[in-house]
Amino acid sequence: MAIALINPALSLEWIASHATGKGVEVAVIDSGIDARHPGLAGRISRGCEVTKDDKGQIVTREITSEECTDSYGHGTAVAGIIAELAPEVRIVNVKILDEYNSCTGDILIAGLRWALDQNIRLLNMSLATSKAVWIPPLFELCEQAFVRNSIIVASRRNFGDLGCPAMFSSVISVDREEYTDKLRIHYRPLDMIQFDARGTGIKVLAPGGGHAILTGTSFATPHVCGMVALLLEMFPALTAAEAKAALKAFSELQTASPIELPHTT
Repeated sequence: MAIALINPALSLEWIASHATGKGVEVAVIDSGIDARHPGLAGRISRGCEVTKDDKGQIVTREITSEECTDSYGHGTAVAGIIAELAPEVRIVNVKILDEYNSCTGDILIAGLRWALDQNIRLLNMSLATSKAVWIPPLFELCEQAFVRNSIIVASRRNFGDLGCPAMFSSVISVDREEYTDKLRIHYRPLDMIQFDARGTGIKVLAPGGGHAILTGTSFATPHVCGMVALLLEMFPALTAAEAKAALKAFSELQTASPIELPHTT
């Protein structure tokens, strides 16, 4: 049954009951992922690690899912949220952050470039930079992603300025709120950070097979990324602009009286 994307009866709740993210690949650009965590079993398809050698040169090493590790715990938490919302996505681990959950701007850019060169349609960036020297090349890559029909979902900084790439209009930018519903999203008109989602007191996966309770924009962002993964399964040609329009419509629908769509088999 064909469903129109912009549809007053189409809700995130309906989509979540009819889609699982099957066939969608999402890159998690982060601190790595513990692929052995039971909550991520079979979800991590491949990955890469971006580091520097002893001469300060960027080294990008492609790795298998069995080699994926998390040096801090941040990326495992992010990947777990995406997998919870879209349980059949294929997650690509792009490890750029170190054991202190930080990296240099050139490593961040190399990780993003690798993901785009892999033609990955959906990218989660629960991180940001404010260093002026890295903003122009990061902006150029995000513009390339938009043109290539890749969708970047990026978090604003938790404190201080907004940070990049969240400030770029080519990405879907996310802040956090104290929502309990994992499918709750709110559109912010005339705001550089366009959406907020559930990101307070979230039970997340932790390396080693455990769990943690975390708060931050980093964990609101994969909620939105998971929503987009569901959309991409149902609408494979979805563009970043269309994804933003759909998320805005869902935000408005969540405060209106719902209209029931017919059941499909």
